[in-house]
Amino acid sequence: MLMLNSTLKMRDVKVLVTGFKPNDDGLNASELVVNSLQNHLPELLRPYKDCLYFRVLPGNTHILGQAIAEMLTEIAPDVCIGIGQARGYNRIALERMAKNLRYFVTLDSAGNAPKGEPVVTGAPTAYWSSLPEQEELVSLLNNHTIPARLSNDCGTHLCNQAFYHYLRWQATQQPTLKAGFVHIPALPEQVIQAWSESPFMPISMTCHALALIIDRQMT
Repeated sequence: MLMLNSTLKMRDVKVLVTGFKPNDDGLNASELVVNSLQNHLPELLRPYKDCLYFRVLPGNTHILGQAIAEMLTEIAPDVCIGIGQARGYNRIALERMAKNLRYFVTLDSAGNAPKGEPVVTGAPTAYWSSLPEQEELVSLLNNHTIPARLSNDCGTHLCNQAFYHYLRWQATQQPTLKAGFVHIPALPEQVIQAWSESPFMPISMTCHALALIIDRQMT
């Protein structure tokens, strides 16, 4: 009976996984990975299928914060894991922090390019990730022959903005929320279509990495 109760408790944990729509007419690796996880749930995650939520966020900096607030209010997840693509990366990167800064070197989907604006006016300069045991997660992925590392810089574009909103929500609305962000390499189809010199990771490996990270949050 104790084992049964423990299993039920683990499956009550609600995990939200998010990606981004493309900023242009191309592809966004994070959207493709989120859709793949949702439509072809890895076997490792099938016991938790009723506790997993998948969303794709808008690529407009001016509406992103409100979209995230509405999403978190609706779902009220226990764990939130953001995914963003990182052209030039050759491994999964778990982000250590998000900073209160928007400085876009490329346009968002609505043509915006803020140059030094805060994510949230008057809020702290940065927040630490609250996803537990990130070093152990890196070791877990490496032990499954998935290249992974910790990252000290989430950038200053939409990925960092979303991550900051998640951690700001934890700080002001839901102290028990565990929030993290994962940058993923480009996918092979992106290399073929546009980024001929970019490192890449097959979607099957990226999805396996996310499945391992999500599974660890359930135990």
